[in-house]
Amino acid sequence: MSDIPEWGQQLEAERVLSEVWSLGISAIEAGPPGFLPDRSDMAKLLLRRHWLRVVSGQAHAVLHHHDIRGPELAHIDGHASWLAAVGAETLVLSAIAPRGASTAHGIVLDSEGWAHLLHSIGSVEHVCARHRLRLAVLPRFGTMIQGPSDIERLLVGTEAGVCFDPCHLMMVGADPLEVLELAAGRIRHVRLNDVDADMARQVREHRIDYAQAVSRGLYKTLGHGDARLESVIESLQRSKYRGWYAIDQDVRLKSTDDKPLPDIKRALDYVRKLVAA
Repeated sequence: MSDIPEWGQQLEAERVLSEVWSLGISAIEAGPPGFLPDRSDMAKLLLRRHWLRVVSGQAHAVLHHHDIRGPELAHIDGHASWLAAVGAETLVLSAIAPRGASTAHGIVLDSEGWAHLLHSIGSVEHVCARHRLRLAVLPRFGTMIQGPSDIERLLVGTEAGVCFDPCHLMMVGADPLEVLELAAGRIRHVRLNDVDADMARQVREHRIDYAQAVSRGLYKTLGHGDARLESVIESLQRSKYRGWYAIDQDVRLKSTDDKPLPDIKRALDYVRKLVAA
């Protein structure tokens, strides 16, 4: 599922949850808004019917503008309340560029903007603590926190944890293994994907549109791209990471007749083998 407009065919939650359970998976991420019911009691019933639990969910917010900080924090508080009610452990935060901004590659903050952003992330930590959730900030292509220098500012300026996604680090030209070393001890959640490094570079250099790149094979089945996932997982295991690994297999479906399950199963088997090693 994706919350990106015109991403492709979206599958009904009943089908997705049923297929997830058929793979022997017992835990999922919450997915984009609208995937699970807005009412937590209805969401819990749906999850229980498929023998699944939610372990994390993502929130997007504009946090570097002081004048809209209040409404954005209220939005996060509402989502955190819903996550806690359905039994989640972690809120994954994306600090996004202003909604409707023309750039898809994020913007560069000045010192004042960074001060507002870090202060707001500290406020999000308090929101999460109130709902007994962990906070994991996601450095992601196109957001306000992307590469190693941004991550270092985050680590120095807040006590927030990090959601580690090697593909989005590669999208901004960062080395995932170097980021792992930089953020040692602060990783709270991991998303695994695999990526074509050359195509990622083309997106980064504005030579190809992101959605178009996904259609052309930007993301690969785990173990078939350039993200060096074996080394990544080995490094995480050495660092005593004991959190969840979420498989984030991005694909644009043309119709409901498409069958993404075989690729998901291969990715799941690949990760299970590496984590158990």
